[in-house]
Amino acid sequence: MAKILNIAPNRNFVHPFDRRYGTDTGGYLSPREMGGGGGIHDAMNNGYSAVAPSVFREACRRWRETLPSAARVTAYSFVDVGAGKGRALLLAAELPFRKVIGVELNDPLARTARKNIARWERLARPKAKIRVRREDALEFRWPRTPLLVYLNNPFECELVEKLASQLKSVGSSGPGLIDILYVNPACSDALVQRGIFKLVWNAQIAMDDADCEADPYGARSDQVSAYRLLAQSF
Repeated sequence: MAKILNIAPNRNFVHPFDRRYGTDTGGYLSPREMGGGGGIHDAMNNGYSAVAPSVFREACRRWRETLPSAARVTAYSFVDVGAGKGRALLLAAELPFRKVIGVELNDPLARTARKNIARWERLARPKAKIRVRREDALEFRWPRTPLLVYLNNPFECELVEKLASQLKSVGSSGPGLIDILYVNPACSDALVQRGIFKLVWNAQIAMDDADCEADPYGARSDQVSAYRLLAQSF
């Protein structure tokens, strides 16, 4: 426990987002605390913490500025791989995505996410329908493109590389419009080195004061990268 407290000294701080909406999206869970999700990739998870709302909203704003001229947010499905308690799903539903989907292997986290979604839908009038699929990320059946795939450093690089290959196949069966928003992009090489995705932008995005105070790690910003599927990769 002492090591966990060193990693996330503010892990028990209740985020203002949760105080406002009565949700449970905050905190930090180590891989050991999360336990097994019942899948073959359990050992590759990196634990759980939620994105700062201010960082997520700014990252989405920057992503929208890079969309092709003919593309609209309403055409995209948002998919959070390793959705945890679902905070990013709730925030994504502030935008009019075609679908908002969370993929989460851990059953307690998936159940918490569904409870949060039910409360959010009553209070916040989301612009998109949200659902959570409890399954392994590599067994998920992807919706048709265009896609915005969201990663908050959910698992090890080997799995990120497999995910990139899977998305390449998904892109080959449709218009091929697939973007990735990657918070704390520890495995960026797994996306770009094989020529499947290109880096669109990379930024250190500052948190607002409320997010700084509540961040489990005591951080004041997060690194976020955006990637786009290369047409010539399929």
